[in-house]
Amino acid sequence: MNPEKSLPRRSMLLGAAAAAGGAIALSACAASPSDTSTAPAAAGASAPAGTPVRIGKLSEVKVGDTATGNANGKTVVIFRPSDKKVLAYDATCTHAGCPVAPAGQGFTCPCHGSTFKGSDGSVITGPARSPLAPLTAAIDGEWITVTA
Repeated sequence: MNPEKSLPRRSMLLGAAAAAGGAIALSACAASPSDTSTAPAAAGASAPAGTPVRIGKLSEVKVGDTATGNANGKTVVIFRPSDKKVLAYDATCTHAGCPVAPAGQGFTCPCHGSTFKGSDGSVITGPARSPLAPLTAAIDGEWITVTA
């Protein structure tokens, strides 16, 4: 994990591509055009709504730690409470819409200081009053997948 607590570039969208709404994935991780399986989309790839997207490798997020990634052009934050479970939330702060960032076992909004629990997305300190929006997250072999 790098100091910013984001998943490595090879495991998620590049920042510029995310801002432009594009998707860039490693060709080694991307499914071939003839692949019609129900496997999750490649790391950082855009996929139809409701399709799990690989956002990073499980080994890149230690138990009890948080990280950030991208799924379908949406910034998401991850909390790993145990070896066999990951949780994901929309990274948009419920106060003023700023992106929250990983902070230990939770998330912090750099705009106005709201903090959220990683275990359930609830508000620890305001001004936010509503929890982060939960997303569907799963472990798929060595990958963390999120449906966004």
